[in-house]
Amino acid sequence: MPTLTISTLQKGRIRVADDQLTTLVTPLLGFPALKRWLFYQTEDGPIHWMQSVDDPQTGFCLLAPFDAGLDPDIELGNEDVSDIGAMDASDIDVYTMMVFDRDLDQHRTNLRAPILVCRTTQLAKQVVLHDTRLPIRFVLPDLKPIGR
Repeated sequence: MPTLTISTLQKGRIRVADDQLTTLVTPLLGFPALKRWLFYQTEDGPIHWMQSVDDPQTGFCLLAPFDAGLDPDIELGNEDVSDIGAMDASDIDVYTMMVFDRDLDQHRTNLRAPILVCRTTQLAKQVVLHDTRLPIRFVLPDLKPIGR
């Protein structure tokens, strides 16, 4: 299996197999040229990282909302599922981008523009949902630990 060395913002240079990389079928909003990404964790929990393979200065902190105890009631269209080669929604990991603020009580995530990753195809896309019940600025102190 071919491998690649990737410079990450959180772990420095790491070596990964090609099949660990995720390809966006449509570009991330604001980053039209960046198609290949590495999704990884630095520790167990709902926090993940999304690192551009082609631009080492571009990476994002992500929240896996369902792993964080949230149930944002995200409704995916058939096209969203088929675009990334998933058979159904159970084959998809859902992530939301996090924004860190100087005021620790204002760290937030956007539940209305999740990133969908198919586990079997390693294809992904960001979708913009029109459900106004999903906040664009969900403040993270609102998170409740799982099991409480």
